[in-house]
Amino acid sequence: MPGPNDSDLAGLPSYSDVQAAYRARSELRQNFMTLTNDQLDIQELFRSVAAQLESTPEIGQEHPLCAEWNELRQRHRKVYRDSQQNAGMCAHFLKNFAEILVPLSQSPGISMNQKTQMIGKFLETIPVHLNAARENAEKFSELAKEVEVFPRKVASALRLKAEPQGFFESVWTGLEELCMSIWNTLNQLLVKIVNMFKLMLSRLEKMRFSCFGISLDVHFTRYHSLESELNSHEMSSRQVVGTVGEDAKAIAEKLTAFESAWHVVRLACSLLLSDLALARSFVSCDFPISEACDSNLRAAALVHTPLVECLNAYSVGKSPDFL
Repeated sequence: MPGPNDSDLAGLPSYSDVQAAYRARSELRQNFMTLTNDQLDIQELFRSVAAQLESTPEIGQEHPLCAEWNELRQRHRKVYRDSQQNAGMCAHFLKNFAEILVPLSQSPGISMNQKTQMIGKFLETIPVHLNAARENAEKFSELAKEVEVFPRKVASALRLKAEPQGFFESVWTGLEELCMSIWNTLNQLLVKIVNMFKLMLSRLEKMRFSCFGISLDVHFTRYHSLESELNSHEMSSRQVVGTVGEDAKAIAEKLTAFESAWHVVRLACSLLLSDLALARSFVSCDFPISEACDSNLRAAALVHTPLVECLNAYSVGKSPDFL
């Protein structure tokens, strides 16, 4: 039989519960603390890429790539706003679990039938938040993948602009690449031969020809390489692709942080679903099984409390302030 103070002691969290809550708090801090700054960085990087595309002569504002990038930008805004709304709803649900279900389920005045019904209502609601968390993680993941491959499209567009028009457009892609490879090799060889010849002449500076008593001095100007002029357009294109690529990579990495955070929320909802299902199964059991289930609910509430703080902060675009 339980002693007179057992119920009071049972209301206190165990050492293992406190340790689990501390680990959960640390994990949540790691996943949620940087999201506010990440969101600001993502917005700025989207603007940076848009400005780069619009200012590039070969692309410009009317190019389909600008429209595609703007669509990705708008999708991100919608995904983020929807996830904020989901965060607020999930935080409210978890708060009700900790502040309503757990205390009432342990109240001596509540019947077993009422307790079972109460737990059942919460069980019906959990899948809504579980699915929302899964969808948010997937949307951030898909967005990150599309942003990551976008620089390849920019590089392809710039390459097509740089290639000569006409004959090569009707040539099979594989043959075109082969012909272009051969031409580039021959062109580089030709440029090197011409440059070598001009360099040799430039070192002479002056050459005198004499014929039938008439002398002619030929002066050579200093040699300037043609390669920089020939490759200036290519270097400019590379710079554009490089800048867009770096910004897109940064966006993708930061979007992955949002995916990870919502994966944590999904995992928390899954664990809560398991805890409540277990509690409902043993509601009508005698002591100590029923008390063990109540203790399990208290432990779950303790673990999910910092998640409520994180989700509330996320829903309003702030960072959680717990230490």
